[in-house]
Amino acid sequence: MKGIPQLTNNWGSMIKLLDAVLITGFNHVPVLSSSKSGATAITATINLGSNHGFIDRQVVRIAGSTNGWDGDYKVLSADTSSITIECTTEHPTVISGTAACFTAPADFEIVHQTPSDSTEPKRAYRSTNPESIGLILLVHDFCVSGASATGAKFAKVGVVSDMSDIDTITGQQMPSDPNNYGWNGTHHGRAKWYYATPEYYDSYEQRNDTFSPGNRSREFSLVSDSISIFLSIRESWISSLYGVAEFFDIKLQGKNLLLAAAGVNTAMAQSANVYAITRSGLNAGFGQSYIYGEPNQKGLLWYSANALRQDTTLCRPLALGFLTENRNVASSSSSDFYLQNPIIDDSYIFRGVMPFVRLQMGHGRNGIYYTEDGIVDSVSFYNSGGYGSNNYGLSLEAL
Repeated sequence: MKGIPQLTNNWGSMIKLLDAVLITGFNHVPVLSSSKSGATAITATINLGSNHGFIDRQVVRIAGSTNGWDGDYKVLSADTSSITIECTTEHPTVISGTAACFTAPADFEIVHQTPSDSTEPKRAYRSTNPESIGLILLVHDFCVSGASATGAKFAKVGVVSDMSDIDTITGQQMPSDPNNYGWNGTHHGRAKWYYATPEYYDSYEQRNDTFSPGNRSREFSLVSDSISIFLSIRESWISSLYGVAEFFDIKLQGKNLLLAAAGVNTAMAQSANVYAITRSGLNAGFGQSYIYGEPNQKGLLWYSANALRQDTTLCRPLALGFLTENRNVASSSSSDFYLQNPIIDDSYIFRGVMPFVRLQMGHGRNGIYYTEDGIVDSVSFYNSGGYGSNNYGLSLEAL
């Protein structure tokens, strides 16, 4: 999408991306003119000039109007110079004022942050949706002094209940590891969202966080509603899935929160040589027989099955692993289908389903596809040599 920050081999890239998607929006384009086919029409054409960069089905925000047009709209179609959006009969036939159109953010807030010119950027993000349970996503995106600055790049992430400032956690946190954001001479943080991983040339190779990332493009898909976030990043030999998401917990009959990140099960030393799959986050579709790194899904739940605030890990049930390992029974890619991804804790208790994340069943393939549920970004990384697998779909539209 035009104007979205890129995940480069530079510290701070993740925070720049999250700021744009969650807070400010991106690709701000002046509105040149607008029109409705009639006073009671429910669609409008917005003229933005050539190379505006907006695409079908995305949500745009209009701001700066003086006659009630400010708000979010779904793009029904786009051409080289304009977009057609869905509106209401009450909207005026033209937009007045000095208005701009941009990709709508997910409307989180920044509770605390470091100054904009800080070389050690930190953010405390929180959903403003009144239905959210109100926990904070705390992100540090810089190299702590003493750790390897030229090696792998990642954001150190966690969930906290309260803070007095960007450096002081006054409530509870997940992971509960006090070194989740620091450097102790062995571990550079714990829960991580990698966005520039060491250079791998095959799945059987092992690298540590001091190895330099390759100079290559990094494809990513990021989905967010006003409460949850999931981020899929594709690099050479790695398909990573990270996120923080609220869901209805069947066991608790109320809301719970999931944090998906590399390192939440076991802290990974900076000098530890690991396979690519170890850095790949949640590992949706990770087969039970492929146990290099960690056999369980890399996720933590905020509440235990007893409704206590307690880091609760996820498992990788044998049956689920069997399904994903044997997905190639389909005769062709047209047989692909997507299941909701279950959340099952380390006591084998079913807790709920993940928003956006889907288990990709069938032949296995990469790319963007249309299903009855909407657009799905499908990732399939499968290595029969036994060094790991990822197989999931990411719904790019709220269902």
